[in-house]
Amino acid sequence: MERISGIMDPRCIRLELTARDKEGVVRELVGLLVGAGRLGGGVEGYVAEVMEREGICSTGIGRGIAIPHRLVEGVEGIVMAVGRSGRGVAFDSVDGKPAHLVFLIIGPQGQNNDYLKVLGSLSRHLNDRAFFEALMRAGSADEVVELVRERER
Repeated sequence: MERISGIMDPRCIRLELTARDKEGVVRELVGLLVGAGRLGGGVEGYVAEVMEREGICSTGIGRGIAIPHRLVEGVEGIVMAVGRSGRGVAFDSVDGKPAHLVFLIIGPQGQNNDYLKVLGSLSRHLNDRAFFEALMRAGSADEVVELVRERER
């Protein structure tokens, strides 16, 4: 399995999300992935896929974190976009609180094991409040990637 830092691209990290709702955040993050050439095709198809998954069960895991994710046909490998919101975004989180860090993960159909390993590893890292706070203070996209890289060591 690839490390989380290995699938992160600084071009796909937004330190201040402009969107104010869940679907808008998903659209903004998918747009980063498409714009960076990490996903082919248009934004709306991916947004629909992720929002369909959100309709089954919200990925707002609480403590200021959301990890929307979906396995999709025709995707080459696992990709990730990261967004941060100082004010927070309503994400139907289990604790009812807004999400401040959103990690969008899209993977190819059939790569369930690697996809689940990425999700599990990310969730474990984010359980550490000091790590969450460091990500919230990061001053650049490169710093976000470096914080994750350090955490994986």
